[in-house]
Amino acid sequence: MRLLRALAATLALLAAAPALAEEAPAVIRFGSVGFGPGQPFGTGLVGAAHSKGFVEAEFKDTPTKLEWTYFHATGPAINEALSNRQVDFAVYGGLPNIIGKAGGLPTKILLSGDRTTVFAVARSDLPITSVQDLKGRRIAVQKATIIHFVLLKTLEANGLSEKDVSIVELKNADQLAALQSGAVDAAFGASFLLGLRDQGVVKVIASTKTGGPTVQTFGGVLVHDAFEKAYPGATAKVVRGFVKAAHWAGLEENREEALQVWGKSGIPLSALREDYAGSPVKEQINPLLDDFTLSRFAAGIAFAKQQRLIRADVDLKSWVDPSYLNAALRDLGLEGFWTERAADGSPKPRG
Repeated sequence: MRLLRALAATLALLAAAPALAEEAPAVIRFGSVGFGPGQPFGTGLVGAAHSKGFVEAEFKDTPTKLEWTYFHATGPAINEALSNRQVDFAVYGGLPNIIGKAGGLPTKILLSGDRTTVFAVARSDLPITSVQDLKGRRIAVQKATIIHFVLLKTLEANGLSEKDVSIVELKNADQLAALQSGAVDAAFGASFLLGLRDQGVVKVIASTKTGGPTVQTFGGVLVHDAFEKAYPGATAKVVRGFVKAAHWAGLEENREEALQVWGKSGIPLSALREDYAGSPVKEQINPLLDDFTLSRFAAGIAFAKQQRLIRADVDLKSWVDPSYLNAALRDLGLEGFWTERAADGSPKPRG
C-alpha cells in the first residue's frame, strides 16, 4: 500500500511539473511578397518587422537565426515554399492563402496581414476614365492573387463581369512592360504602378481607397502546422515581434521612417506616400482577427470556389488561431490600440 501511495504521489508531481523547456529552433524562415529589381524587399507589416528587427529582438538570447525570402512570383511560389517546408511562416494575400489551404497545406492564420491599396490604371492614350470604360479592354493582372480578387469584385461593383473584359495574366514587372508597349490597355496592381502614372504612361481610374468594403484586400500571417506544434514558444515570439512591428508602423510619428523603410522595395517614395495617404497607417496595418477580417476571408473562400480555383471547402473557424495574437496584445498592453471592426468594416462600439 505504501508503495502504491508513493507511486501515486510521484505521478501527481510529474503531472503538475512544468513541461521541459522548448528547444530553440536553429533557424526560422519567413516568406513574403517582394518588390524591386535584384534583391526584392517587402513593404507594410513584413517590411517593418524585418527592417526594424522586431522579430529578431524576440530571439536575442537564443541561438535561433532568422531568414527572410521575398518572392517575385508571390502567392503560388509562397504556397510551394510552404509545401516543401522551405519557409515556416508566410505573409501574403488572402486568396493564395485560401488556395493553399484548400489544396491541403497544413497552416494556421495567426494574425491579419496589412491592407494593400490596389490601383486600377489605364493607358493615358486611351479614352478610359472609369471602370465601366474597361468593357472590351485587355486588363493585366496576376491571377490567383488577392489583386485578381479585387479586379473581379471591382468589375462586379460597376455592373461588369469577367466576360466583359479580356484578362491577361502577367506578373508585376511584366505588367509595367505591357502597359508601356501597348500590349494591354489597363492593369490592376499595387503602388508599383504609380511610377508609370508619374511618367505619364498611365492614369489611375479607380482604387480600393474609395471602393467600399467589398473590394478591400485581405491577407494573413500564416505558420506551418508542423513548426507551430514543435515550437509553440517560438511561434509566440514571432507573433509578438509582428505585433510590435504593426504598433511601431501604426504610430503616426513613425510614418515617414516607415515609408523610408518600405522604399527599400524600389517603389518610389512618392508612390508609397500616396498609397498610405488619407488614413492613419494603423488602419491599414491592423493585425486583428476581427469580424471584418473573417468576413473578407469568407468572401474569398466563396470567390475561390465560384472561380473554380479550389474544389475542397475551407473550415475558416478551425483555420484561424487567435490565441497567440490575443496573448501578445494582452502582454504588450495593446488590446485597445487597433479598432475592432464589424463584418461590414464599420468600427465596433468599445466595451
